[in-house]
Amino acid sequence: MGPAGQLLPPTSSLPSLRQLDVVTEAQILFALDNLLAIYYPVAVPQSALCEASKPFKLSTRFAPLTDSGYNSGYTSENEDDEDPDAEPGALDRLRADDLERTFATRWLTRFIACAEDELSGFSSEETRQSALEKAADLLTQLLSPRRDEGADPDDDEDDRFCRDFTFALPGESDESYKDYTPISVRLNDGLAGSRPTDHLDVGLQTWGASIVLCQMMCDDASRFGLTRTCLGPTPRIVELGAGTGLVSLVLGQLLPRLGVEHPLVVATDYHPSVISNLVDNIALNYGPTPDPDAGHVRACALDWADAELVPAWPLGDEPADILFATDVVYAAEHATMLYDCASRLLAPEGVFWLLATVRQNGRFNGVDKTVEAVFEGEGRAESSRTGKVLTILQSEDLEKRSGVGRGDETFYKLFRIGWA
Repeated sequence: MGPAGQLLPPTSSLPSLRQLDVVTEAQILFALDNLLAIYYPVAVPQSALCEASKPFKLSTRFAPLTDSGYNSGYTSENEDDEDPDAEPGALDRLRADDLERTFATRWLTRFIACAEDELSGFSSEETRQSALEKAADLLTQLLSPRRDEGADPDDDEDDRFCRDFTFALPGESDESYKDYTPISVRLNDGLAGSRPTDHLDVGLQTWGASIVLCQMMCDDASRFGLTRTCLGPTPRIVELGAGTGLVSLVLGQLLPRLGVEHPLVVATDYHPSVISNLVDNIALNYGPTPDPDAGHVRACALDWADAELVPAWPLGDEPADILFATDVVYAAEHATMLYDCASRLLAPEGVFWLLATVRQNGRFNGVDKTVEAVFEGEGRAESSRTGKVLTILQSEDLEKRSGVGRGDETFYKLFRIGWA
């Protein structure tokens, strides 16, 4: 990237984002490719920007796009390929330089925050979205703790990046809360240091929609029917596509503060790696052996496309009083499977809260509309339990919040779904 194809340190290669009107697309793409080659040694697309440089000795094959969400990362056919003319060990020293790593992390954070609204130098929206996704993958890689020499390779704590979330509750003027202490949740959020083994473990990341929903529930729990009057002391609540489990873990703390002493909150997902991480996150917040008689969060596998529940399904034959799902629809077939799954699980008087992320640019543009097409479409079969069909009872657009979510998230749609 520099003379003779040498990689440049972040401090000397990253353009200033303080003067956004003069930062060009070429500068951004050059900077991201340089960071990829340093911290994520994978394919780097050749462009006019790099024609004068020595080509990278790296694979040019990217991982294929998946059918359910963001690709977790890139893959390389040969991860150990490096410039044979570079000074031995130079790249390792550059990767290990904490100053350079910190500088790159701060630059990527600023870039993701401003690229959607403030950075206007891209030739197309597709290029902008591609750069944002690459930057997000890089930031995840850089925030992942590095394995110290001699560390136990089986130590899970070395393999994950912990994030702490805090959600304030209303003041004492709201008498529905028994405890006003802010809710705090700690999560293993994203695999660290290594590429995910499952091409679909986007569920190992906490997405903006779940953060927005959690703060809304804490601000006004009654809006979602999360009261002792509505739920009773032992409600059954299921989160679909729980991912890291943030929504479920917040509910597990919020409901007892509202007088709901023994809620059963079940965080569900499909992929084994996500379920394993869910179990770890529950233990991280409740301890390894939670009180079986107290209401708490449980993790369980759930396949939306399979009518048969797993033998250890925590609700048994009972339906769910409330379903939650955030940012889980990335294709039309997902909305259809979600409808079928919710139809099997939701109680006759139950409510399904679905928060969809609207992405108006890139390959997920318009996917949110598939929710309306499926839940309001013709030909929906009546439930054998209720004799009714699920439908959208109410919808609301929610603004994206500053500093929350990825740059490609435009706004959110909150759907209240029930039987009619």
